[in-house]
Amino acid sequence: MTQQDGSPHFALSRWLTALAIVLMAAPAMLAQCAISVVSSSGPVPGAVVWSNGSAVGMTDETGALTWEAQSPDLGNFSIQIRAMGFAEKTQTLGCTGIGPEEVVLEDLAVALGGATVIGSMRPMSVKASPIRTQVISGSSLRALKAQDVAEALDFTNGVRETVACGICGTNDLHINGLEGVYTLVLLDGMPLLGGLASAYALDGIPLSMVQQVEVLQGPASARFGSQAVGGVINVVLAPLAPGQATGLFRLDTHGRAQASASATFGADDATWQLGLDGLHFTQRIDDNGDGFTDAPTLRRGVATLRHQRRNDQRNLRFTGRFFAEERFGGALDFEESDRGTSGRYGERIDLLRSEWVFGSQPNQGKGWTVQGGAAYHQQKSTYGLTVFDAEEFTANLDAYHSGWSWREGHRITGGASMLWDRYRDETPVDSDMNVWIPAVFGEYSGQSKDRNGQVRWTWIHGLRVEKPSDRAPVIAPRLNVKWSRAQWDVRVNAGRGYRRVHLFTEEHAALDGSRTVLQPKGGLDPESSWNGHLSGSKTFGNEHWTGSASLYGFATLFTDRIYADYDSLPDAIVYRNIEGVGLTRGVGSDVGLYGKGWSFNAGATLLKSEVFERPDAGVWATLQAQAQAQPFAPSWTTTWALGRTHNGWGWNLNAQTVGVMTLPLNEALGDQSDPYALAHASVFKRFGGNAASEGQHTLTVGVRNASNAVQRSPLIGTEDPFGEDFDASRVYGPIEQRRFFVEWSWAL
Repeated sequence: MTQQDGSPHFALSRWLTALAIVLMAAPAMLAQCAISVVSSSGPVPGAVVWSNGSAVGMTDETGALTWEAQSPDLGNFSIQIRAMGFAEKTQTLGCTGIGPEEVVLEDLAVALGGATVIGSMRPMSVKASPIRTQVISGSSLRALKAQDVAEALDFTNGVRETVACGICGTNDLHINGLEGVYTLVLLDGMPLLGGLASAYALDGIPLSMVQQVEVLQGPASARFGSQAVGGVINVVLAPLAPGQATGLFRLDTHGRAQASASATFGADDATWQLGLDGLHFTQRIDDNGDGFTDAPTLRRGVATLRHQRRNDQRNLRFTGRFFAEERFGGALDFEESDRGTSGRYGERIDLLRSEWVFGSQPNQGKGWTVQGGAAYHQQKSTYGLTVFDAEEFTANLDAYHSGWSWREGHRITGGASMLWDRYRDETPVDSDMNVWIPAVFGEYSGQSKDRNGQVRWTWIHGLRVEKPSDRAPVIAPRLNVKWSRAQWDVRVNAGRGYRRVHLFTEEHAALDGSRTVLQPKGGLDPESSWNGHLSGSKTFGNEHWTGSASLYGFATLFTDRIYADYDSLPDAIVYRNIEGVGLTRGVGSDVGLYGKGWSFNAGATLLKSEVFERPDAGVWATLQAQAQAQPFAPSWTTTWALGRTHNGWGWNLNAQTVGVMTLPLNEALGDQSDPYALAHASVFKRFGGNAASEGQHTLTVGVRNASNAVQRSPLIGTEDPFGEDFDASRVYGPIEQRRFFVEWSWAL
């Protein structure tokens, strides 16, 4: 027996048996996997890694993750990496145990369809940018079931859609309490200039064509010039792919019908898209019983044409929009023959508007970018007995270089622009228009790393100098700094803003026949402001959900502020430069959570906007004077959104609350508004195609203004609408009551 155990045959048998056991156990062996997740701005902490449908862990502050996994084929693993703000990526790993394999994530907001994150002249991710930028995805905007981009943005913290006229319904967007004329609107990174861009540039863009909307709260005059005092709104259109098509039809219980469609065609390197949007609403509603329409009737048609072309060196893009609208508000029994007469009071606006935007940029991001645009606006209106005709043409050309770098992480970028603005109307006041404005601008960007190679400081400092043909040169600097550590980011933004005078867009309600417009004999001086913004943000999460939270404070100090005085004369708005300073300041916070089909967002802003006047006194002494609250600036606002999607079904609930604001003084009604809460809700079912995600068809039913929040009639003196006591300027909240809707949409 002992001899058999020591025989060569028995030894070979034992070796083969052991080898068989090892081979049979191979599927249960463990492999050492290690990855390093990075983006263009450095490591990505908090990225969740999935394998075979299960989460295996989350990267640390250096973007690293190590784990052990079963190796059925000696190491070939397919993993998915997900991180907030980045495109999901699938990658195969060898898991050899030698060292970490690098995974590079692409930021969702970098170079989408030729558009980039605003604030810098070079593409930069949202997280990496030292300029605080809110990015609202197109899917979030579409979940609101709004009729246009302007209405959808009303539920973004710090942004508020306001109605300036209680009869004609003209609206604009306020950022942090500053009127719409302080907000510059961009389309794919190009300014949609012109007096009424803040009121009409966002209307009629089908939400199905929108990839995302970027909101910059704070000064951007150093980059874009006038109109960018309070902030910038950039609408990023979705990248074009031939064969795509979308459609939508919506009908509500007030008789409002909307239809939109878009189709993309052409070759991969030369793609075209045509989008159409129409809105028809002719029912005259008077739920508050004041004898006047609660919401203006509206007939609108918008066509959008896009073209993108690529070659070996450059990307070219072109977008043209054509806008026609007919809007009416007034007495319920108003007829067309009453227009411009004293028979029955009505306000009728007929307008045509067109916008063209083009751009050419190098493929590799190095070289010259040339972009430009033009806008034409024609308006023929009657406000009671007042006839108002206006025409405006603006054109802008922008050219800048990707920059020059003398050491790693440091770059100088610069360019020049030319703006031509030509405007005429029948207002008996003098606006600072009909000018040529050449400008040069530049920025210095850089970053510094710690001893471990992690980016800790990032900055962008900019300067713009422009010389209007009728004014002295204007200099606008800005400073933007970000400090980062792990999942924390702290940003400091400061700069100078300025704004040319343009009364036509400031107070459209002034032209409704109820108030006249007055200004000093010597005219108005341009405004100047200094703006500061401090914010801190943190991202967090685990293998099941991700989230972010931010807290920020802001302040804008105005000199030569153009003040609209509603109270000195009851039948007029007196415009003047204040003999002192204006101060707008506040704090805000945002929270977002996402995971397992759930989404939740909440935000709140506390705001105070005041004017301090003390002639011939310094700034600090003037700030000790008695404050006068600015009208239509709410003391606080909150927004929140909750949604759920599962197996093709889903629902969304969006709400906002708006606090007390100062109104034009009225002896009977006082000068304070009532707070209110507004809510929208919808339920949808997706079917056809991949119903669990986007679905080829979606049927939605919902309710607008579910809380039935309506203010008291915004009209004063309706018994004599042609008299001096008639006023339609006290609009601070919803006027149209609850209505239900049904919507069908499809995507190919």
